[in-house]
Amino acid sequence: MKAEQDMVTMDRIVLEKIKFGIQQMVGSALMDDMRYESIEDIATRSIIQRLTFYLLGNKVHSEEVDIKVRGYPATMWEELKRDFWPKWLKRIYPVRYSRDVTHVTNHHFHVCPHLNYKDDRKHLVFMMLNDVGAMK
Repeated sequence: MKAEQDMVTMDRIVLEKIKFGIQQMVGSALMDDMRYESIEDIATRSIIQRLTFYLLGNKVHSEEVDIKVRGYPATMWEELKRDFWPKWLKRIYPVRYSRDVTHVTNHHFHVCPHLNYKDDRKHLVFMMLNDVGAMK
């Protein structure tokens, strides 16, 4: 006879099939440079659908950011010191760490999809602004 802790109880539930969709409105001005791809990924048994197009834009600002990915003991010896040495000995001979840093450059653009409309003046003025505060 099995012990009580080995027994599993299950409840029955009914799941619903819920419909999801993605819809994107694209103006006729963007249709000229639009490219649509549908790729079958055999490894994951899925379909990748990609819609790409170009918009006129103006690079406003670039900034570089350093992101610390992870820190770890510098050598195997340092890892042994960290895990097994007593605190008083680690105060005398502290553990040295190394770190991996990723450098990321963020580019900020003014992009305006309305430039092909009849009244382009206000859109062109927006594109000529060269400060990040104008994007807010």
